[in-house]
This record gives sequence, structure tokens and C-alpha cells, in this order.
Amino acid sequence: MRLVPHILFCTAIVASAIAEGTSPQGAPTPPSQGEPTPPSPRPEAVTKETSSGPQSQTFSEPDAVGIWPWSSSDLTGNWGGLRDKLSDSGVTFNGTATVDLATVMGDTPRRGFVMPYLVDVNLSLDTGRMGLWQGGEAFIDFQQAGSTNLATDYVPDFWGWDAVYPFAQDFTELGQYWYQQSFADGALRLKLGKIDANVDFAVSYPNLQFVNTAAYMPSVLSQDLPTYPNQAGGFEILLKPTEWIDGRFGMFDGSTNWYDPSTGQSGPASGRRGVGGFFWDNPGSYFLIGEVDFRWSDAKNPGHANIGWFDQTGQSAEPNTSMVPSPAGQADVAGPWGLYTSCSQTVFQPEGATQGQGLSLFGQFGWSPPTQNPSQWSLMGGADWQGILEARPNDTAGLLVAYAHMSNLPYLGVSPGEGEWVAEAFYNIQVTPWLGIQPDLQWVRQPSDQPEYDIGGAWILTFRVSVSF
Repeated sequence: MRLVPHILFCTAIVASAIAEGTSPQGAPTPPSQGEPTPPSPRPEAVTKETSSGPQSQTFSEPDAVGIWPWSSSDLTGNWGGLRDKLSDSGVTFNGTATVDLATVMGDTPRRGFVMPYLVDVNLSLDTGRMGLWQGGEAFIDFQQAGSTNLATDYVPDFWGWDAVYPFAQDFTELGQYWYQQSFADGALRLKLGKIDANVDFAVSYPNLQFVNTAAYMPSVLSQDLPTYPNQAGGFEILLKPTEWIDGRFGMFDGSTNWYDPSTGQSGPASGRRGVGGFFWDNPGSYFLIGEVDFRWSDAKNPGHANIGWFDQTGQSAEPNTSMVPSPAGQADVAGPWGLYTSCSQTVFQPEGATQGQGLSLFGQFGWSPPTQNPSQWSLMGGADWQGILEARPNDTAGLLVAYAHMSNLPYLGVSPGEGEWVAEAFYNIQVTPWLGIQPDLQWVRQPSDQPEYDIGGAWILTFRVSVSF
């Protein structure tokens, strides 16, 4: 019965788009997560900016002049003009590499150096430019990631203090492969395949460059949302009936946190599975999410707000090694559902500013029933300023504070404590259009009566190096 409101919601927004009967008109809306303005007047293709998740580092759009490497948007350049020719023909290649050189200090289970990294290479095909049919897009995303040590041994927080950390020392997978078809001049898009849901859902503000995962989703979604490193098979319906409102619905393989009380095990993780985990090899656990987005803008200052809900169907309880499999009551724990909302507003842009420059504020809130989710609610707020120094218009500074309140129930997993506090500040130096060097400082606190999860106050100094090739 819990599926009924989701299906009704999806039906309603489809009917709204059909009733509208027109494509969006007027000035372009502010971009969604990772959608900077294309650098040329060509029709926009599917690129890493529009399709990869927030863990793949994004870059500002500098007004580059001069010869390579200063004028190139990528380390490997334009391949003698071949890259532009391929893009004009509907074939777009993108790649990013991110390395986090992190030193963990303070009151935490382990102190020292750890180096998570991620290489993301993707290929997109535009069927219209390829001379086939209009509105079709195919996307393939390969990811290789790892870490010198297990980052969770140093700071065993709930949210995830490093967004590129794959929760393993070695990780290689085909992270995404999907096909998308648009109709009615983009008013309706249907996407099917293995998808990163955090590209289209629960986005607080586009192009954030924070290290901590708290910037990218509320804590109530951090275990169940099908995103890196556990993207999942499924489908999305993306609607834009008017210029200022979007409606979105997604249904995905939810097996990552499906719990089998007879074995005391969770999984299997959807990141290691293909679309078969959604269509024919699913244990009865799906993740559903719906969202409505609103956008507005005056002459200079765009704003954005969204409200959404999610539902993890099937049994969903983290295994607790101190408990016998299938303890009394644990078999009855249903998957969590919840609500979230976020907003952002550009509050200042200097005269002559290009897109993306200026000061923007953003925030996000999420809630879920405490008897079904290890995290009951979370609140995050922050600021992002590109061009804070007049002499460095492409550099970006950021500040973030966040709190997650835990349910603290043993049958939902090993308790991380009552709550988690996060504070982060960074300054990204855009050395070239394709190279960013980012000093970053975090403070994480998560008191717990279990020593292996007790973070009295960890200081994490990170130097992030990001390259687009």
C-alpha cells in the first residue's frame, strides 16, 4: 500500500505535463547539479557535468586566454580539433581525476595520513547529432577508486567525511550506463539503466566542491540513496511543464540495504550489480523517490528550492554483530521513508560577473522515522563564493556547517552515538581551467559510548588535487 501515493504522484505530474502541451519558453533556467553553461553555442550534449555525481570534481568556467595549457578546458586539449568534431557529431568524452591528500588529527580512533582517489571516465552519445533520431542520449561512466587505507578506520563517522572514498581500498566498476529519451522539446524525459540518483535528486546547490558528503545529501538518505559507490538499476521520469517548476520520480534497485533476517546479512550492494538487480534479480527491495523543484530569478540573482520524499521498500536493518541473526522484532523493521527539502539563493554578484561568480547561500533538511532509519533528521547550511578575490575570479571559497541526529537504536545497526556535527571550509585555487588545488579543513564530532565509533573532535586537513582530461 505504501506504493500507492508514489504511483499517484507520478501519474499526476505526467498528466500535468501532457495538459501543459507546450515546451518550456523564455530565458533558460538556472542549471541543475553540475550543469555549467556550455562553452560554445552548440546544442548541449550529455557531459560529465550533467551526468556524473557530485563526487566527480567540477570546475569553474574561467575566461581562459592564451596558449595551451592555459586556454584548454582539459589536460589533453582538443586533440588537434578532433574533440570538437566528435562533439559536433554527438560523441563526447570526458574524464576527471581527484586525489585527496588528507591528514587526520585530534580526538578520533586513529590519526595519520590517508589518500582516497577517484578516476571517472565517461562517454556520451547524442542520437540527434549522430543523424539517428532526435532527443536520444546514451551515457556510459567508468569509475576506478581506492584509498591508501580505510578512511573509516580514521574517522568512523555516519555521513561520510570524504565524498570520493569508495568504502574500500580498491574499487572498479561501470558506475552508470543508461539511455534517456526526451519528448515535447524536453518537457518530458525518460531515463532507464544504471543511474546515479544524486544527479537529479536531493541536490542542495549545483557545482559544490566540498569534501564532506553532508554537502550533497541529508543524512537520512546517506544509507539508501542509490549514488556512488552504489549506483543502481532503475528508471526516472523527469518533467518540466513550465520554466519555473520541475517534477521528478525515480524507482531503483534497493538491495544495498535490504536485510535478510534469516542470515543476518545486508545486500548485495547495487553498485556491483547491473540492471538485473532491478528487473529480474531483486529480493523485494526497491528505492523510490519523488521531488518537485522550483526556480526563480531576478535580473542577476537566481534561486532554487525543492521538496521531496523517499521510500525504501522491503526489510532494511543494518546487521549488528553482537546480536543473533533474526532477533525478536528485527524481522519486522520496514525500510525507511522520509522527507527532505533544500533551497539556495544567490545574494551577491559583482558588476560584470560571469555565470557562477558571486556569493550564494544554501541549505538542506531531512527527516525520517527514528524507528526505521539510523538517522532521524539532519540540517545543513553553507555559503559558496566564486571570485571572492577580485584578482582571482575563478577561485571558489566555501563554508559549511551540518548536524545529523541519530536514532540510537541497536537493531538499526551499531549505534554511532547521539548525533554528528560537521564544519568545513575550503578555498579552491583554479590554476588552469583543467587543474584545481583545494586546501580544505574539516571538524567532525560524533560522541559515542563505543570507543571504535567515538569521535571527540577530529580535525581533517585535506589538499584536494583535481584534473579534468
